[in-house]
Amino acid sequence: MHLLLLALPLLVACRNKAESGDDSQDVAPIPVVTDLTWHLHAEVQSLVYVDWTQSADAEVHVEYSFDDGVWVSSPTFTARAGVQEQLIAGIPFATTAQWRVVPEGGESVDGEPIATGALPEDLPLGTVTVSDPSSWLPGANYMLTSINKKSGGWTGGEYWTFILDRQARVVWAHVAPQHHWTLFTQVSVTGDYFMWDEATYWSDYDEGEGSTVHKAWLDEEIEQIATPGLHHAFVQLPDETLVWGSQYDDWTEALVEMGPTETQSSVLWTCQDNWPGSGDCESNGLFYVEGTDSFLYSFYTNNSIVEVDHQTGESLWWAGEVAGGYAFDPESSQYSWQHGITYTDAGTLLVSSEYHPDGQHDPETWLLEYDVDAAARTLHYVWGNSSGAYAGTNGDAWRLANGNTLHMVGTAGVIREVDPAGTDVWRVEFEGTRLLGRGQYIEDLYTLVKPRE
Repeated sequence: MHLLLLALPLLVACRNKAESGDDSQDVAPIPVVTDLTWHLHAEVQSLVYVDWTQSADAEVHVEYSFDDGVWVSSPTFTARAGVQEQLIAGIPFATTAQWRVVPEGGESVDGEPIATGALPEDLPLGTVTVSDPSSWLPGANYMLTSINKKSGGWTGGEYWTFILDRQARVVWAHVAPQHHWTLFTQVSVTGDYFMWDEATYWSDYDEGEGSTVHKAWLDEEIEQIATPGLHHAFVQLPDETLVWGSQYDDWTEALVEMGPTETQSSVLWTCQDNWPGSGDCESNGLFYVEGTDSFLYSFYTNNSIVEVDHQTGESLWWAGEVAGGYAFDPESSQYSWQHGITYTDAGTLLVSSEYHPDGQHDPETWLLEYDVDAAARTLHYVWGNSSGAYAGTNGDAWRLANGNTLHMVGTAGVIREVDPAGTDVWRVEFEGTRLLGRGQYIEDLYTLVKPRE
């Protein structure tokens, strides 16, 4: 009885609180956004920092628009009360954009319009000549590649690494210093940074002694790695080991590797020791085959491709002008001056190659695909497609997840996505004979931004 009497006041208080709707302890304060400002990245003036003050903790994101009726969003993050900052990526150079801060549980607030910096004066611009969005690789929103400012094919100049959107508008750009070459920029295997090569082989004529690979986010460099002998392609293995063709090891082409914690490269394979009859060889392409832990390795000096075992250094097979290699079926389908060697998910060999269709005198640059028949020691031709252009050198070829093929047409200055029927669904053309490097699609630029601390 005494216990019941003691509990009655507490029960009454709880009932009165519930009836009055007093649940203030369970309601988060409403975030209020004020003091919105913006400023450009000091070096890449298509990147924008937006700042604001927030009165309370809340999930928040920034929305922005530079095409009529189209709004895009930064990633959502937990913002604490106080001054906040968000990097905005994907706005083209020389563009005005509207923007607003959107806090969860509060009202969105507009900032003064953003104006990105002028296009870099020496950056070549492309023109979209074919565009069929319904047939594009889904999620392939941006293109990472490189190009030489100067026409003239395989020549020195100013090499730009840059990112295009699907309208060929430049949303990020950086030039290699001291006229060093960049041909194989690529997203890391981890997907959270990218790499660009700074090769001195063709600019300083130093056998590539000063060549490096840069790891970077869009807004900040991570590190610069010495890669002596680098003169053309490099790849990154699943554990972030770098592998490249080197012209700095005993004056012969060597395939070398360097682990992520190492400072010296080690030789895996050489033309001289592991590929008899290959001659004075120099590579122009490299592709890692994860399923078999091997490398496709291409050489312009003998118009040949060899597959190399990573663990043993054995030359597993080869085809081209080096004696003892696989045949071509039909013989007329043999590649020449091939670049951009890859295996497709179906296991076929895909290359970008000079080709003389139907025996015509003037060559074109084609995509050529072969079934690699080890039992018959033969490359069987299965598909070909003309770019409608001719690249005197370089090129890249990638089979995409939807069956389309990405084709970088080297010094023809053409980027194309072609469907399985052989029809261009996206084509960007640059004037002149500017040297294009490797190309790779990116879905979300924010995956390549320095992580928030």
